[in-house]
Amino acid sequence: MKIYFVRHGETEWNVKKIFQGIKDSPLTEKGQSQARKLKEKLNEIDFDYFYSSSLGRAVQTLKILTEDRKDIVLKEIKDFREINMGDMEGVPREEFEKKYPIQFNNLWHNGKDYDPSEFNGESFQEVLDRVKKGLKFLIENHKEEDKILVVSHGIALEAIFASINKEGVETFSERKVPENTSVTTVEYRDGEFKILDFSNTSHLN
Repeated sequence: MKIYFVRHGETEWNVKKIFQGIKDSPLTEKGQSQARKLKEKLNEIDFDYFYSSSLGRAVQTLKILTEDRKDIVLKEIKDFREINMGDMEGVPREEFEKKYPIQFNNLWHNGKDYDPSEFNGESFQEVLDRVKKGLKFLIENHKEEDKILVVSHGIALEAIFASINKEGVETFSERKVPENTSVTTVEYRDGEFKILDFSNTSHLN
């Protein structure tokens, strides 16, 4: 099984440096253009299944990526949604940093100590546990020869790849977050996941 994990295109809140989490903002014109450039690249691949998270920016990206295809079904995997930032959703980064300086620093630089309970957010461990359920869903519902396209989010993808690499939340401080509309190709064979190509953005060059 080959899974092509894509991060959604650039959004309005990405540009404004506002935390989105499970709230949403639409793709910018640039984000839509990024997705259409990626579409041209992915049109060469005969996918069997198409998934996005349940959040609008991922759904919008997947619709653009598949707009040239006929008779396909787009499905959602809720477990691949973005981290819930709690009360900090819709809040600019500088405001978050001013209000919760320690946790703002931990979010970016000290994953094992990130504790969002003060603002009702989701911990990295909770995200990691959740995305593992999404990976289990793919294993249990697909054949080894299937080619699958999945559109998700920065921190969710970071968690997915940490799980694949058998890493914990301590690695989240390294910020291996894929870029907008990047493609990370993952193979599942003989009961093991393997990352073949990480955060490829050659379509944007």
